[in-house]
Amino acid sequence: MDTFLKILGGVVLFLVILVVVGLLVGYPAKWIINYLFAPSALQAVFGVARITFWQAFWLNILCGILFKASASSSVK
Repeated sequence: MDTFLKILGGVVLFLVILVVVGLLVGYPAKWIINYLFAPSALQAVFGVARITFWQAFWLNILCGILFKASASSSVK
């Protein structure tokens, strides 16, 4: 029973950390895109739509995958 509670606590902690990281990543991306790149004038003239939190979150994940810097180093 004690092992089960430790595993359950670890899973809950992981989910809480995942939600916090998601909020820290998604909302700034949403704010930057909606208020810096697509202000009201652009929406009115060109029909640029604002993005949602989830669109900003997944766009940030996708950019992280596509433009990820290599972490490996070769020492000779």
